[in-house]
Amino acid sequence: MIDMQLLTGILVALAVIAAAAIALSAGIYAVASATKPGQSPNGGIRRDLPGRPQPDADDDRELTLV
Repeated sequence: MIDMQLLTGILVALAVIAAAAIALSAGIYAVASATKPGQSPNGGIRRDLPGRPQPDADDDRELTLV
C-alpha cells in the first residue's frame, strides 16, 4: 500500500513543478509583451537579390519545324 508520506511527497513535488512551469510561462509572456517589435537592424548576411532579367528579343519568336 502507498505510504501517506510518500503520497504527500509526490503531490508536493507535482505542485512545485506546476508552480515552476506557471512562473516560467508568466515570465516569458511578460518579456515578450515588454519587448516591442521594431525595425530589424541594418546589415546581416543576406544580400539583395538582383531584379528579374529582361526577356531577350529571341524569346518572343515561335519555334517552327519545317
